[in-house]
Amino acid sequence: MNEMNQTQRIDRLEMLLSEHEYTVETLNTIVTEQSHEIGLLSKQVDVLKDQIKELKTHLPQQQAGDEKPPHY
Repeated sequence: MNEMNQTQRIDRLEMLLSEHEYTVETLNTIVTEQSHEIGLLSKQVDVLKDQIKELKTHLPQQQAGDEKPPHY
């Protein structure tokens, strides 16, 4: 009976190990995909920053009516 108990315990450990390996592989895939997506989003943010800078150069200078009063 003791030998059977050890066999069951080993089987259970093997199952747990297999489940953990699957979980690690799945998480690794998700992290890799997210890293790629973050890279793409960073590039998009850089493009948008450049577009904002370009638009600011085409805006007229601030009007006198837009200035805050001296006591503000």
